[in-house]
Parts: sequence; C-alpha cells; structure tokens
Amino acid sequence: MVQGLATYVCCTSAALPEEELPSGPKQNGRGSHGQYVYWITQPHPLPATIAALGLKTPDDYDREAFSRLITQAHTECGQDVLETVVFQELHGSGKKHNNCLARNEQQYRWKSIAENLWEKHKVRVNFAPHIRTWSEGVVYGKVASEHKPPANLDQNPYQWAKSGAPTKFEDVIPRKWQAGGFTRRTKLTHTAFLELCREHNVQDEDQAWAIALDLEEKGDKGLTTYLMENEAAASLAKVERSRQAREAAERAKMSRLEILKAVVTKGKCTCETTGYCHTLMKDVLARNGLDGKFQRTVIANLRAGRQKKRNLCIVGGTNMAKSFLLKPLTLIFKTYTRPDGGSYQLEDLLGKELVFLNDFEYDDETKRWMTWQFFKNFLEGERVVVGRPKNRGGNTKFTKDAPVFMTAPQEVTLMRGKKVDQYETRQMHARIEHPVVTIQMHGDEKLQDITLLFPKDWREKCAPLIISTGTSP
Repeated sequence: MVQGLATYVCCTSAALPEEELPSGPKQNGRGSHGQYVYWITQPHPLPATIAALGLKTPDDYDREAFSRLITQAHTECGQDVLETVVFQELHGSGKKHNNCLARNEQQYRWKSIAENLWEKHKVRVNFAPHIRTWSEGVVYGKVASEHKPPANLDQNPYQWAKSGAPTKFEDVIPRKWQAGGFTRRTKLTHTAFLELCREHNVQDEDQAWAIALDLEEKGDKGLTTYLMENEAAASLAKVERSRQAREAAERAKMSRLEILKAVVTKGKCTCETTGYCHTLMKDVLARNGLDGKFQRTVIANLRAGRQKKRNLCIVGGTNMAKSFLLKPLTLIFKTYTRPDGGSYQLEDLLGKELVFLNDFEYDDETKRWMTWQFFKNFLEGERVVVGRPKNRGGNTKFTKDAPVFMTAPQEVTLMRGKKVDQYETRQMHARIEHPVVTIQMHGDEKLQDITLLFPKDWREKCAPLIISTGTSP
C-alpha cells in the first residue's frame, strides 16, 4: 500500500480520450427500453487516434455504404432496421461527418450497436440524445436552423427502406418549414441546458455566458436565448443539484477505503512546497512515538466503522497538533461535527460518513447532546434516534456505521458530582482507543507553521489524504 500520512498525489488519467468513447442517450433506469429511432453520427477521429486504433473515417464511406454498414451492424445485433437516411455534413472543424437516421421495428438500446461498430468494423459512432423520433431526425437533417445554416445541409441524402418505399421527407416536415430559405429558430430546453452544462463543466453564470458568446459567434444563439429568457442562477442551481445527486449515488456504492483511494489517485498538493503538510504530520507523530501505528489505526477504524475499540480519541494538552492530525479526514469524508447548541443537534448527522468530535469532554452540555448510555451504544455501532421537527420529516434513526474520531484534553470520563464513576468510565474505555500525545510544541517553529493553516484557509490551501502504512490490520 502507499505509505505515509496525508500524502499528496498528482496523477494523470490513463483513460482513452473522450472522442474515442461512444456516447448516446442514457440507458439506465427501471422500465427504460431504449428508442425506435436513433441519429447515429460517425465523426472524424483525430489522426493520432486513427493511427493508434486503426479506425475507419467518414472518408471511407459514401452515403449508401454507410447506410449498409449501419443496417449490417443492427442485423448482427439481432435488430431489424425498417429504414435509414444518410446525411453527409461538414463539421465546424471543416471535416466531413456521416449521419445516419435509423428506424427500427422495435425499441432497442444503442450500446450493443456502438460496440459492434467499434469492435468488428473499427468505426466509432455517437448517438444523439436530442433526437428520438423519425420526424425530429428528418427536420434536423433537412431544415436549416440558427445552428445549421442552409449551406451546411446535405442536398443529396441517401434513403433506404426495407419495404422499398422510403418515407417522403415532405410527409414529416411541417409545410411552412418546406419553403426555400426557411430557417428554424432553435430554442434550448431545460434538459438541453443541463446536458450542455455537463459537457462544458459549467460552474457559474459568467462561464455560461462565455460559452454562449462563443457559440453565438459560430451561429448558435440557443444558449444566449436561454440565458436571456430564464433565471440563470436558478437553472445553474438545479444543474449543481443534479451533479451532486449523481456523485452521491456513485459514492454510495463505494466503501470508505475506496473513497480514500479515489481521493489519493486524484489528489494534488497545493502547499507552496509540495508535501509540506505531510512532513509536518510525520514529524508530530514521530515525536510522540506514533508514526506508523497511528496510520494503521486510522485505516482499521475506517474499515470497521463504529465498534468497540474502533473509535479513536487523541488525548493531549494544548498546542500538540491533535486536531491537525485528524482534520484531513474531514475534507475527504462527509463529516458530522457537533453544533454549538440548538434543539436538534443530531439532525446534521443524517447522511454523514464520519463523526469528528473536537476537544471533546463529557460535561453537562454534552449530556444534553447525547446521554451517556446512548453515547456508549452509539460507539458500539447501534442505531441512534435523531430528533427532527415534523416539517422536516419528524424523528428518525441514524443507521450508518460512520467511524468516530475525537480529540480531548483527557480520556473520556463520566463524573458523578466531583467523583469519577469508575465502572462507567471503564465501560467507555472499552469502546475508545486513546493514543496520547505528550510532546508540547508551544513556541516551536513548525507548530507556528501548522497554526497558519487553520482554520480559515485549510480547505483552499491543501487537500491532505490519510492513507495506511505497513500491512493491513
């Protein structure tokens, strides 16, 4: 395993370039049976891609040959094509693209066709997500728009039909759109805006406007019109919620260690001196005789979740960098930190992956947060009742096994008046491991460096990662 604490890793993706990967309408979801009609595009690959993979290009096919290829691929995948029409158009790059509109006997999903063309025929294609019907495809190929001026239309498309009688274009194009020189005004839908934001990784309104101006220079005013007619901030907020929902769904399938490894793979140190935080943390651990053991304990607790002796509390006085050692975990995982007060202090626990209790003491205020018995049960991994107001769903239970990490001035202790309840305190110590830091670093130059990182700009300055050393426990 990768060694070290708070290791910072820069890496480059080894994935194929985006243009090499077939794309198309979403295929997941219960009850999703695909479409009857697809718009299939063969773009022109980059020269390096052609050389590396031996791909065919649009120049290798005329309209009729491309129609036969698409029909053959469907047949080889057990699909019955009823008719096709092929348009050859120039892309914005100036290179020819082949576009085939294909209609099938029954609904089907596109992926097997894409894989067949890729693996058997060395042809890479995309399936347009915005065309779902025959009339939509014919209009897109035959009627000029703000996005596609008349000069870019194919004047001699090739039609084929299994019956021998292809559907006439005029039968599916609205009459007023058939007049010479007619240009459709394209209007961006909310769904198309979402896809555009995903494609360009749009994060804010300024970026959206910049892309809109760039598209407008190319003759496409769809995004500009959308931003003028809609509240951009509200639309972008919905895009962000969609993005987060997808990430949350993918993250929910991962274990904590898988999440950790993913962050390690993508992580990048932003210290002025690469790995500076890692050096400081290693120094703190080495001074206290914890280097190696501490990292293995963290990994073991992440793997196990809340269990007896799998809850970690770093004990020590002030200026000993206790919080510094655990703060990286709060950046990697969705973390619950105890609020200062309020009636529903556990509500924010819902959906969290990790619990961090900083400067923890079991005092009168803590008793109002969680009773001693409930806290013991919580550290064993049992469910805990979470109070919520009725307008937010009412009381519920927290069932996740989120591991607990703490810092404290002393071991967690229950006081009865002025005396320690020895029995209950021993019960708690059976649930918590208490590594102790004893080297006070007050005045040390390195501690001053550490304190500069907290608390205001930690998240912006560094992305530290905790990973294990040695063998897994």
